[in-house]
Amino acid sequence: MQQRGATLMIMLVIMVLGTATYLVNSFNSTAVQTARDKLTADALAQAKNALIAYAVTYADNNPGSVHGYLPCPDAGTGAEGIANPPCGVTDVSRIGKLPWKTLGLEPLADSSGTCLWYAVSGTYKNNPMTQMMNDDNEGLFRVMAPDGVTLQAGSSVENRAVAVIFAPGSAIGASQSRTFTVGSLCGGSGSYTASRYLDNDTVHGINNSVVSATANAVSTFVAGPVQASGNPIVNDRLAFITKDDIFDAINRRADFANATTNPLRLMTQKAAECIADYGRHNLAGLGDMRLPWAARSAPATGTDCTYRDGTALTLIMYGRLPNRVSVSRGLTQTNNSIAQATRCSTLSYYQLDAAACPAGWSTYAPWWSNWKDHVFYMVGNNFRPAAAPSLTCSAGNCLTVNGTGLYAAIVAFSGKKLASQTRATSSDQLDFANYLEGSNLKSSIPSTTTGNGNYQSGSATATFNDVLYCIMPDLSVAPC
Repeated sequence: MQQRGATLMIMLVIMVLGTATYLVNSFNSTAVQTARDKLTADALAQAKNALIAYAVTYADNNPGSVHGYLPCPDAGTGAEGIANPPCGVTDVSRIGKLPWKTLGLEPLADSSGTCLWYAVSGTYKNNPMTQMMNDDNEGLFRVMAPDGVTLQAGSSVENRAVAVIFAPGSAIGASQSRTFTVGSLCGGSGSYTASRYLDNDTVHGINNSVVSATANAVSTFVAGPVQASGNPIVNDRLAFITKDDIFDAINRRADFANATTNPLRLMTQKAAECIADYGRHNLAGLGDMRLPWAARSAPATGTDCTYRDGTALTLIMYGRLPNRVSVSRGLTQTNNSIAQATRCSTLSYYQLDAAACPAGWSTYAPWWSNWKDHVFYMVGNNFRPAAAPSLTCSAGNCLTVNGTGLYAAIVAFSGKKLASQTRATSSDQLDFANYLEGSNLKSSIPSTTTGNGNYQSGSATATFNDVLYCIMPDLSVAPC
């Protein structure tokens, strides 16, 4: 009996020790996995922050450009970690390895020791550049959760990702054999085939290694882990960047946060000074300070050359800021002698450029070129090209702001899209209600008369953020 009791005691001890061993091993396994997940997450976060910083300081490091652009991926055509521009054609997205050296980083790898990969929207890559870079630029990536259905980014046009960073994890299957060059940091020249690193979710039909080769087309990625029949088919871990990540950070810059140094406000002021300076070059001198017609309401996202004064049948006083004033319209009507350019065609015409504008315009011209859909122009009846030469404003024939003052013209910057506005499509961009608020939004667009009237200025709120600069009857310019 005593022997039997001793046997049971030994068995109990063995069971306790076994359970303890299992628990310790399980705890260690969980701790190891947690540490590995943190290593991967930290690498993704570091890459994301560096890419945002690159976009936020882009114009600082690339004079003559604007902030917001992201680098091309490392495609393996140069030194490791270096972005390889040009990457594809305009507005076509690209995928490759993270250009860690271009970003000023050490090689970033996930917990498997595999260097990070990176996809950039064609609308945000810096070479070749998209037509316009501003806070309405949409990303071209949807990011799905591991279930392949739930959207983490891209449930609407406005929240699609502009870039995605991939932690590839260890190889899955023979198709992901990975070649490494001795002495390389991230695999060397034989390691740039995306499908050997980024996974194909055959369950949901999403392939992380492929981006569309069509301009402005949307591509979809899925975050791992995804399994099929109990086996892993996607172990890529993802981080993504939205346009708000970039432009919210830009707006936190010291120069953007200060109204007196904000480049977009200064650009709007300089644009108003360019238009005012036009009035000083009419042949009658200071006895004739008439200004140009406004640009047509379309197109919002065209080239600089398409922002021209209205056609002969549509001479408008309320529209977007004109880049071109044609000889057959404004220049002839005002007998203007300002320097003319021929960059957009063989015909001569006035153009917003360093030759035609006061000193300082060249600094802000890139900002206008990229943000021109945000800039609007209203001219009073007494100062339109078809008016008789005039030096004065009179009630009903010039503009007021907040019910006071008499102004020859106004140049307005529409500001960031508000919650009630959308600028996703070309029809959205033609609707001034998606840009201007309050009494700055007129009901008849375009019109030969709606330039007259009262306009609105004031502090930014949830329902108003237009910024106005007024052109006085003597053609001086001031915020209003």
